[in-house]
Amino acid sequence: MKDAAQLRFGSLATTEQAERHVVAVRFAECLQRQSALEGGDDDQVHAFRLACKRLRFAIERLEVRVPQLEETAEAVAAMADELGFAHDCARLARLAEECGAPLVAARARRDRTRYVTRARRMWRSAFRTRGEFAALAAYAGFTWSIE
Repeated sequence: MKDAAQLRFGSLATTEQAERHVVAVRFAECLQRQSALEGGDDDQVHAFRLACKRLRFAIERLEVRVPQLEETAEAVAAMADELGFAHDCARLARLAEECGAPLVAARARRDRTRYVTRARRMWRSAFRTRGEFAALAAYAGFTWSIE
């Protein structure tokens, strides 16, 4: 993971290039951590959520100049919210287990699974041809194909 102090801007000549670089790095972090949506443990899912939040914040700084990314920011925010609810459920499940409340723990684990499943669906649908990540990929200079 790269925090702000670790980002390198040495060869970037303009503010626009730097902004594109930050968005590309944040998107790459999300792509790198996306496997958490396929059965990752609570810590992996939470790390993916934080990467999504960093991406959203990077995009939101551009909304005035790059309005085509507004839908992307909204989609990433909604997904991060689902993952935040999942994180809350995971914490509740641990606390309930510690307190000897197995029914509460079981319900919290089921709810966590439901939230992660919704976030996974949102993530996947954002990659459709006209999905929310199409404009993001174009802006960041990313391409992909399904073969």
